[in-house]
Amino acid sequence: MIRSTLTCAAAALVAALPFVAFGEAQKLPDRLAGHGGPIRAVTVSDDGTHVLTASFDYALILWDISGPEAKIVHRMTGHAGAVNDAEFVPERNWAVSVGDDGAMAAWDLGTGEMLWLTKVDAYKALDLDLTADGKLAAMGKWDRTARIVDVATGEIVSSLIHRTNVQTVAFDSAGGLLTGTYGGEIWEWDLARPDAALRPLVQHGWGINSIAMLPNGTLVFGALDGTFARVDLFSGITTELAKTDRPIQTVKLSQDNALVGYGDGTGKIGIYTMAGSHVETGVVTYGPVWDFDFVPGTAEIYHVGLDDFAALWRIAPRDFTPIQAELPRRFQIRESEDPGELEFLRKCSVCHTLTPDDAGRAGPTLYGLFGRPSAALPDYPYSKALEDLNVIWTEETVAQLFDDGPDIMVPGTKMPIQRLKSIERRDDLIRYLKTATAIIE
Repeated sequence: MIRSTLTCAAAALVAALPFVAFGEAQKLPDRLAGHGGPIRAVTVSDDGTHVLTASFDYALILWDISGPEAKIVHRMTGHAGAVNDAEFVPERNWAVSVGDDGAMAAWDLGTGEMLWLTKVDAYKALDLDLTADGKLAAMGKWDRTARIVDVATGEIVSSLIHRTNVQTVAFDSAGGLLTGTYGGEIWEWDLARPDAALRPLVQHGWGINSIAMLPNGTLVFGALDGTFARVDLFSGITTELAKTDRPIQTVKLSQDNALVGYGDGTGKIGIYTMAGSHVETGVVTYGPVWDFDFVPGTAEIYHVGLDDFAALWRIAPRDFTPIQAELPRRFQIRESEDPGELEFLRKCSVCHTLTPDDAGRAGPTLYGLFGRPSAALPDYPYSKALEDLNVIWTEETVAQLFDDGPDIMVPGTKMPIQRLKSIERRDDLIRYLKTATAIIE
């Protein structure tokens, strides 16, 4: 999203970050902890007081970070899949989001209520962007399209057809759209002519995971082969800023457009000036950095990945604090004396707990599962498909769920497809669940 510009003095200060001694400032929360699963995206408001996080747990959270302790303002649910991106809407107290359910949603940040949900198909939407005036939103989808949406109404106003899936989108300062594809191309589109792209700006050869656009005709992108590069759209010259060992997952601009950075698949974030000078690089987490964002007026960023919290990292002065994540995570545990527990940790624990509290995860708690009717918990938003299933969860019906797969047993369910490779593994899991989910009197 194109940001409002800070003063020249502020931009100069940020550009000189490695050499500036910052005075006393409001201490930002070290963690934003409240999701029930890995976090896919993080966005800081232009005034630096609020944050949006989008998670695998199907939810967005609006955070107040104006004090030393983060406060949850709203937890917003309504997507039927992981939420992959979220942005504040300029000129409105709204947010928009996209997810694995293929939908874009708008949210009233005053109440936390969903305003509209636009869904055209089941193909996931990975990325979104908004025009500077907040009137149009674009989402990149795995049906080989970028869809343009009227933010006021949720109406799809055009669909831009590509040769391969669209991974990332970005509006330019003139209101045109740039799209990056799995096929390694970056296209420029004139929204007055949605039937044809103007030209391929980049033909990289490896999938484009993330792009960002500056008002001065400069594009930055990150690719599957670890390339982080800048493109001058007037001359067509591409300048490689960095090359990492793993895919670049995200690129981000600071709110004043003075700094640009990447997050990669190894937990590394690299920060550069727009002139290409290196500012700082640090490994901030275990696993990929799926997204990060700059906090305006500070030398700090929030980053997200496989953990269920967003973490703060100070770019300058250098502050290489220990990585706050724990390894292995609950769903990465590889050793257990009980093979059934191992299957639960690998297959189920990202979405489900075994306690009465669901801990905000994507799926309902499994506590008291056996003997419970399907869709029986009053506080969980089940899909209509599961509400209509009308079965009792027993050893036999749970076995059927894993033998056939949720997509076969419950067509239309939002449960991810899970199958086990052998009857023995299935039976180990069911045996473990019968004990671990038993209600304690």
